Amino acid sequence: MAGRIVAGLCAAASAVAMLASAASANDSTAELRAGGLQLMRSDVIDMMSEDLFLSTSEVRVKYVYRNTSGADVTTRVAFPLPDIGWEFGEAPVALPNPTAPNFVDFKTTVDGQDIPLEVELRAVIDSGLDVTERVKAAGMPFHVTDFEAWDKLQTTMPLELAKQLRDEGVIWLDLDPDTGAVLYLRPRWTLKTTFHRMQTFPAGKDVVVEHAYKPVVGGSVGASYIYADKDGKAAIKRDYCIDAAFDAALNKMKKAVGGEQLIGERTMGYVLKTGANWAKPIGTFHLTIEKDAPDQLMTLCAEGLKKTGPTRFELTRKDFSPEQDIRIMMLQKF
Repeated sequence: MAGRIVAGLCAAASAVAMLASAASANDSTAELRAGGLQLMRSDVIDMMSEDLFLSTSEVRVKYVYRNTSGADVTTRVAFPLPDIGWEFGEAPVALPNPTAPNFVDFKTTVDGQDIPLEVELRAVIDSGLDVTERVKAAGMPFHVTDFEAWDKLQTTMPLELAKQLRDEGVIWLDLDPDTGAVLYLRPRWTLKTTFHRMQTFPAGKDVVVEHAYKPVVGGSVGASYIYADKDGKAAIKRDYCIDAAFDAALNKMKKAVGGEQLIGERTMGYVLKTGANWAKPIGTFHLTIEKDAPDQLMTLCAEGLKKTGPTRFELTRKDFSPEQDIRIMMLQKF
């Protein structure tokens, strides 16, 4: 998507996704390769339409696919969930089911029938190294927000193992300089979760796939854009299209609420680029975004997004090839 809009106190432009924002993703064909699930491109299956609804309480998406070949095609279809980084252990967001593999209550139907899904969990550290097997071998929980389990590990993990994992960059570990006791032990990886299934696309027929889940919504008491330093603010402006119109709207909000300390932030996102993995561009793409309240400032990059209700915004694209993901920031008074 390109272009900009600010929804709330003015109509103009912008987009921001902060550290705690998280995304889910478009369906994409996939195959199980060595090292984990990999997305791949389909040459015979078209995405005829995608109808996407985004809000902080629910995400719904409906796809219509068509097999354009002369034979049935059975392939693996994957749906990546939001990455959950180790940073969430320090500033956790509200996950619907924080210690479960399906931590966003993800559900899917095909032609109206509930479909069971397989799940793949991978642990990847900042260097890009996949440490999944190391995590399994050490008996550590994959979920970085399983605080009860991590607190228990601080007292039960053998010290030499903990030191090895620290040196490998797998965990954070602080020891008491006098006694050598473990003061702090936490995961240092990003959890990558992918749901997948085998799907048959009958020749020449449409298949309707629907997903629904509870989004992982980030946020902060103080709006990150307001309190960023000069370089940080410049990076946010450059990366997410913020211009003078948005700043004017924000200043108006500050005056209305009595100061910047009274403005909070919520962020969320949706991985859209994997929608380009099908044979052709998406035939018809329709996006609906529902913000939390009429007086909330909502910002995102989205050319053609129009206000259709007090809290609703929509756009429609034909022959759409997504080139970037959707990222949303909402500013609101306490």
